Amino acid sequence: MLALAAVYLIVIAAGNTHAWSGSDAGGKVATIRWMDQHHSLKPDVGYWAARWDPQGDHHPLIYTTRHGREWVQVTSLPFVYAGLPLYKVAGTAGILLLPVVGSLLAAYGARRLAIALGSPGGGRWAFWVVGLGTPMLFYAGDFWEHSMAVGLALVGLALAFEGGVWRALVAGLVVGLAAVLRTEVLIYVAAVGVALLFVREEREAWLRRPARVVAVAGGLGAVVVANTLIERAVIGGGGLRATRAGENLATAGAGVPRRLHDGAITGFGLFADGRTGALLLGGILVVGLVLLARRALGRRQPQLWRVAGGGVAAALYAVRFASVGFIPGFFPTTPVSAAGVAGPPPGRARALAVAAVIALPAVWLLQWTGQLVPQWGGRYVLLSGALLTVVGVTALEARPRSAAAGILVALAVAVAAYGAVWHAQRTRGVARAVADIERVPREVVTISRIAHLGREGGAWYGRNRWLNGGSPSDTAAAAAIATDAGVRTIEVVELDEGARPLTFDHWSESGERFVPFLGFRLRVTRYSAT
Repeated sequence: MLALAAVYLIVIAAGNTHAWSGSDAGGKVATIRWMDQHHSLKPDVGYWAARWDPQGDHHPLIYTTRHGREWVQVTSLPFVYAGLPLYKVAGTAGILLLPVVGSLLAAYGARRLAIALGSPGGGRWAFWVVGLGTPMLFYAGDFWEHSMAVGLALVGLALAFEGGVWRALVAGLVVGLAAVLRTEVLIYVAAVGVALLFVREEREAWLRRPARVVAVAGGLGAVVVANTLIERAVIGGGGLRATRAGENLATAGAGVPRRLHDGAITGFGLFADGRTGALLLGGILVVGLVLLARRALGRRQPQLWRVAGGGVAAALYAVRFASVGFIPGFFPTTPVSAAGVAGPPPGRARALAVAAVIALPAVWLLQWTGQLVPQWGGRYVLLSGALLTVVGVTALEARPRSAAAGILVALAVAVAAYGAVWHAQRTRGVARAVADIERVPREVVTISRIAHLGREGGAWYGRNRWLNGGSPSDTAAAAAIATDAGVRTIEVVELDEGARPLTFDHWSESGERFVPFLGFRLRVTRYSAT
């Protein structure tokens, strides 16, 4: 456990703790920073221009909503509340203890779950493969709930299988906490329950002890209800997580083609590209991994297929590794999950594999749409990859060691290491760019035409004043807010694409500078009030 934690800390140290893999984490950190500065438990991020923009159309943190007098950015409270004391002690480095613990819990839960599935090696391989060969390595350095939710879900599932009413109650409480962090966990709970009904031994075991079922359901329900009540008491309304889930349900039937496309990206996207050709290559990789896994599991198949599986997978990964960037699909970031698909043994293991697969359409139907290419490993379906990996590792352990199994594990470690390199490069690049933009006097207002850039700078939030622009008309409206607020100098940040700088009433261009940003260049144009 300590060795794995040391690896996570090395990955974090290689990057920059003032930035993360996506802007959602920045919004959470901005909330914690504001709560710390204002000595408050309200998940408020404030808004300096609320007087002139009461609807928050140009709030610097996109997706911030107004709840009464508070401007709320986060969608759940437990993670933010847990991070607040860590931030007080050690700043942005301290809060990363939470995702590190989450990834450690995922490895530990994988080991206990593998034992429950009959692992001949005591779950040791599951511990290391999940800890170092899945997105848990990547998300250990991100202030998101993803690693913690996966870790708690795996631990809770293992406890439920280990038997006993009290363990079932603890399992329910643990899984309930995972669900209030990531609502999609509830879909996986339902999928596992349905899949186990088709395994006679499991069905009879649970029916003989109905108190276990009641304990799991009671523990889960108690945590979800308690969280909703706390959220309502803190911000009013229907609660943060419940409101977000309700909005997703309301739009679940809309845009089915788009949702299928997004599902393909988060399922088998190998490249940070949502075009058909790129997704087709990801699909070919999945087929290659499954063929390789079948060979590792001793399944009968033509010799040509055996060789082709490993060759195709290795070749496609080599092409992907030629440049750093996101791999948005869960399957390409968890190669050993192919063994969970290719040949789980009958019984509990097969039920878990089936649950991991049948949960996918429901998650795709309810997940946030769009902006899924710039992410790692299908963040909404990480639990599918984790479950299939545990099942796959356990199935491989039961077979004699083979070169094919070694290749699968090696690919898993390689893609995880590639993700760690990208995480370090991205966090350093984002932190450097935002710090360069922020190096202006406090009276200067920054207007970003890049919607998520303000949230990327969550570690600095509140130090300088920002507004969100976007289209030329939106940027002009933001400049008008600055005029109304009596601001004398603004800077407009946008991608440098060779176009002429925008012009605004009551403002004249007075200079420009350029900031490197993840392989692109940002143009920062300064304007003075006329």
